[in-house]
Amino acid sequence: MESKLVRAAMGEAPFDLAVRNVRLVNVFTQEIYPADIGVVGDTIAFVGSMPPERTEARTVDAGGLFAVPGFIDSHMHIESSMMTPAAFAEAVVPKGTTTVAADPHEIANVLGAEGVRMLCDMSRNLPLQVHVMAPSTVPSAPGYETSGADIGPAQVKEMLGYPGVLGLGEVMDFLGVIGCDERMLGIIAEAKNRGVLLDGHVPTLRGRELQAFIATGIDCDHTYMSPDIIQEKLRCGMCVQIQERFFTPELMAYLNACPVQNRIMLATDDVPVTRLAGRGHLDGLLRRAVALGLEPRKAIRYVTINAADRLRLYRQGAISPGRRADLLLLSSLEEVAVEQVYAGGRLVAEAGRMLKPLPIPKFPRSACDTMRLSPLGPEDFAIPCGGKRALVNAIRQDGKTSRTSLSQKWCEVRGGLLCQGSLVKMAVFERHSGAAGRSLGLLDNLEEFRGAMAATYGHDCHNLTVYSRSDGDAVLAANTVIAMGGGVSAVLDGEVLCAIPLPIAGILCEDRLEELADKFAALEEAARHMRLNHEEVLTFLTLMPLAVSPEVKLTDRGILDVAGKRFLPLTVEIEEEGKS
Repeated sequence: MESKLVRAAMGEAPFDLAVRNVRLVNVFTQEIYPADIGVVGDTIAFVGSMPPERTEARTVDAGGLFAVPGFIDSHMHIESSMMTPAAFAEAVVPKGTTTVAADPHEIANVLGAEGVRMLCDMSRNLPLQVHVMAPSTVPSAPGYETSGADIGPAQVKEMLGYPGVLGLGEVMDFLGVIGCDERMLGIIAEAKNRGVLLDGHVPTLRGRELQAFIATGIDCDHTYMSPDIIQEKLRCGMCVQIQERFFTPELMAYLNACPVQNRIMLATDDVPVTRLAGRGHLDGLLRRAVALGLEPRKAIRYVTINAADRLRLYRQGAISPGRRADLLLLSSLEEVAVEQVYAGGRLVAEAGRMLKPLPIPKFPRSACDTMRLSPLGPEDFAIPCGGKRALVNAIRQDGKTSRTSLSQKWCEVRGGLLCQGSLVKMAVFERHSGAAGRSLGLLDNLEEFRGAMAATYGHDCHNLTVYSRSDGDAVLAANTVIAMGGGVSAVLDGEVLCAIPLPIAGILCEDRLEELADKFAALEEAARHMRLNHEEVLTFLTLMPLAVSPEVKLTDRGILDVAGKRFLPLTVEIEEEGKS
């Protein structure tokens, strides 16, 4: 192979593929200039000007299209698409994504290390290069929620030995790290012993606490980003992976002017299927960033060479000799209009479609037996309470993001049961062990919501979560999901408006993008009919039980003050009968 590469580059042997007449985007020098590209096997052998008389095995005239490296997502979760790896690859490769670093902590929360092994197995032999990060924090908040698995240092050591595993996934228990939690430090030690990457999740730490976190060897973060936070993390030597939800014109202006460019990336983290179908993957992030003012060549760099260097994928991320021939032909840099996608030197997608549909292999049967919860009844949603009325702690959602805050409301009590009034009831049922643990809470800022919605996809533990105005609708929504072995449902006035099965670990299915997107479009239409006032239905459904998401969330164990790591009572004060 090396001999053929050298001989082809020297003009003594033909290339397997020559892509002529491109405008090359050089991510090393930030130049754009005319060039031809010669490929041997899966490797780029030559980039420059080729004599017109050369004859190659195959020649493509790019007609002046821009040539850029295949896009690399340096931090993401395949499970957030609710598709299998093959279906996900089929969805994102035509959009220009050729490599991802996937942290499968969602399936790990249900199936443990065996779930990670399954995902590794299902990610092989795809046109998408899938590099897996071993989940580090399962459950995400030990002691504050119940997941289907409990991953400690021994399990991390095992997973780091799986083929395809690149490093340690995001360390979410940042308070445990700076508090010298023995389990968390043991997990970090296993990763450091192997010399692998260590990803972080550190939305709130600053100053001395942030430096203590970084001192353990964790050197990358993808959480809350603003210019001052990015500057502090860059000064500490961290890499930053910026999600779309933090994009602003001010942030793009800062990135354009930032003197440090090689440690900045754009990453998707979670991509709900509706967003993936409607706005794309990394291509969508790039379009949005450029529209807000980011210089296009910098944007391309953030999802190519910077991501490759961060992930130590030194054969990827650039169009240059010796690199893997993952390259894209674009008709517009600003619009990120992907015309052709080459993966390993092969044309695999054109005009937004795969040249051939990918086979969707089935997960093992054991992955589809994770719902250990019996059918529920109205009594499971009742909140016993004494007195005439009660002051309650409610979780206020903002209608846009996963961020919540604490509010307090007075609710009436009738027949020994708390009435929810203008609040929406939220219930979380532990579904993994069969122990049927549950907790009930109340959500604020949803005054017009009607009916009930239920889901087993709920970051990160994926217990059954039900949101309801009516206990009767709550029962039907919950039991619909239980009967499907996992999934999402919407119910109004005793009628099931939408039911989407997710039988694989209660979080995935075997649908392709178009089919699954249609189902979730129907869910969004049902949510509008039910007057759910949140901009992204899936963000609302799946993130309200997330125990590491600020500021207040509900897990199967109770109302959690996330930063304070303490449970809050549902009722704060009881007003007895006869008092006014």
